[in-house]
Amino acid sequence: MEKGKNISDDFLDIEFFQILQNRFAEEFGIASIITDINGSPITKQSNFTEFCSIHTRGTEIGFKKCMLCDAYGGIKAKALKKPVVYRCHAGLIDFASPIIIGDKLVGCFLCGQLLAEKPNEEKFRKTAKEIGVDEDIYIEAVKKVKILPYEKIEYAANFLYEISSKISNFSYHQNTGISANNLCRSSIDGFSNFLKDIDIFDLKKSKKDSLFSRIFSTLFKKSFISEKRIYQLDKNIDVCLNELDKISDKVKSTERNFKYFNISHISKKP
Repeated sequence: MEKGKNISDDFLDIEFFQILQNRFAEEFGIASIITDINGSPITKQSNFTEFCSIHTRGTEIGFKKCMLCDAYGGIKAKALKKPVVYRCHAGLIDFASPIIIGDKLVGCFLCGQLLAEKPNEEKFRKTAKEIGVDEDIYIEAVKKVKILPYEKIEYAANFLYEISSKISNFSYHQNTGISANNLCRSSIDGFSNFLKDIDIFDLKKSKKDSLFSRIFSTLFKKSFISEKRIYQLDKNIDVCLNELDKISDKVKSTERNFKYFNISHISKKP
């Protein structure tokens, strides 16, 4: 890997994932951003709340605490390799959803800025004092935060994890030249079944199908490889495999020759 280059650059289509992030945030009213494996943002913020972006992260103390919370979510999701839902220092609900290709963690969605119940004003006034913002303004801002039942926040985390994993692996297989038709079909079927099993945000089936269709249509337009290109790539792979077989045969032959080589037959110089 080149110096200064991140693993995310090799495996993720950042432009496409920005589109996925924007659509997810827009459809479900959830703040979202993607970071690399070190916690550094690789996409632009989507749907961040006034409460967080202006009043909490806008202060020095608040910003530092937010970074610590983001780090906690990302590290835990990285360790567990599955979505993690947690409460931030300011009292909102966030979740971290890892982006995994094969066995590699290549990035992480950090989402949320939600409430699971009506805000406790006393607690938020206390937070306002701690980070140095006007209490009344802070309370007005938190009243604008979306309230969503905790179990539906968990559903959202799983939803995002499933679709990002499917798309990541689809993109990876295309980029490595492997015919993606079967993988694409299994990804669509698998994700359709996932949608049938849960009731994300009480969305009607037509809306779920519409969202899924729009996301995948974007992927196909951006990442499509023609059959001719796939044939060329598969042919190149076959050539490489044949060459590797030849090298392997030569190594085995050398090993056999060395095994029966008797060093005592070499005459010593006087």
